[in-house]
Amino acid sequence: MVSPGPVRLRLPAGRKPLPVPAMAGSGTRWGRIGTGRLGLWWKSLLHDYAEACKDVALGVKQRPGKAGMYLSLLAGATICSFKVPCDTSFESSLLEASGSLLLLSPWVRNGGSEGHVQRLLKLRNQGQLRYQSLVFFALMYQAPFDVETDLYQAHCKYLKPRWMEFPGRVLDVGFLGRWWVLRSKMRDSDINEEEFKYLPEHLRAISSQNLHSEANEKLFDEKYKPVILTKLQIEQAEKEEQRSPQRA
Repeated sequence: MVSPGPVRLRLPAGRKPLPVPAMAGSGTRWGRIGTGRLGLWWKSLLHDYAEACKDVALGVKQRPGKAGMYLSLLAGATICSFKVPCDTSFESSLLEASGSLLLLSPWVRNGGSEGHVQRLLKLRNQGQLRYQSLVFFALMYQAPFDVETDLYQAHCKYLKPRWMEFPGRVLDVGFLGRWWVLRSKMRDSDINEEEFKYLPEHLRAISSQNLHSEANEKLFDEKYKPVILTKLQIEQAEKEEQRSPQRA
């Protein structure tokens, strides 16, 4: 059997053949980028990310408890990072604590609360307070000198405090929008413990039973109960009332 030869098409006279479009990957600019090194790198990167997402979805389906724990940790870390307090919030909290102590009498103020607040105010006025954010929480610590101090001790690297001494210079910890050390120091700011140091030891500590005993509660409730008189008591009261003008 003889194979047919190549078929040749004849165009009408005066008509030119149409140009053949270039392949998508050979002549155009985007085609050259896609087949170049950069395009191949992006394709492999997207392929790796797609495979990683598939593995994550498969792991969540197989171990939902472990995936839920990881998601909870991720959500908690995100919330903590968004609620890290700034240095302005520490200054406002410090001024608020100082104003609260000023409203109290000197005989009522807690010595520990007043001493802590006065120390922070002194460091603030001297420019020795420093703020450092650590993504999930923040630290307020004491610096040896002010930023604008131009002394030799402030610039010499051999005289600067060591990292081992840093925990002793930490003044407060900011977490979830609050400064916890200042908050704990101001908890009993209106209780002066010096007033009770001369009392006997068994009177210095008061339990809940001493303040909220059952007998005291009953007496307190009976004070507000209405007085109910019997008919005999009313008649006796009326007779006594009638006799009192005659005696007068």
